[in-house]
Amino acid sequence: MPYFVDTSALFKRYQPEKGTALVSQILEESNQSVYISSITIVEIVSNLKRLFEIDRITSEEQFLKQRAFFYRDIRTLGITILDVSADDIIKAEDLILKRYMKSIDSIQIAIALNLKRDDITFISSDRRLCKIANEEGLDTLTP
Repeated sequence: MPYFVDTSALFKRYQPEKGTALVSQILEESNQSVYISSITIVEIVSNLKRLFEIDRITSEEQFLKQRAFFYRDIRTLGITILDVSADDIIKAEDLILKRYMKSIDSIQIAIALNLKRDDITFISSDRRLCKIANEEGLDTLTP
């Protein structure tokens, strides 16, 4: 089954926490397609930078290594980056009109839904987001 991985789940690959092993296993051992949105790139880099610059959990050297690791994964693991389309924005608004949700979250689900694949699994560490994705007909996995 192919996977759409949102930022909250993918981030676990670069900053070890609960769920890191599962995300890494999916990325490294799966021969299935893995998709992320183009927004995820900015979100991952922003979150890594926050750990260094704001939270002071990591060093600048660690930030640079994590960022390089992220880009290496995109190149070497065959992760497909999906740009946000007008159809995705329309679908995201529809999702928000059904129930309140953060705009970025609605876009992530909309992109996964617009892949139009019955077998896609939406992976997110956000249980509420997985619940919404599930209600919209997506299989989900919470690492």
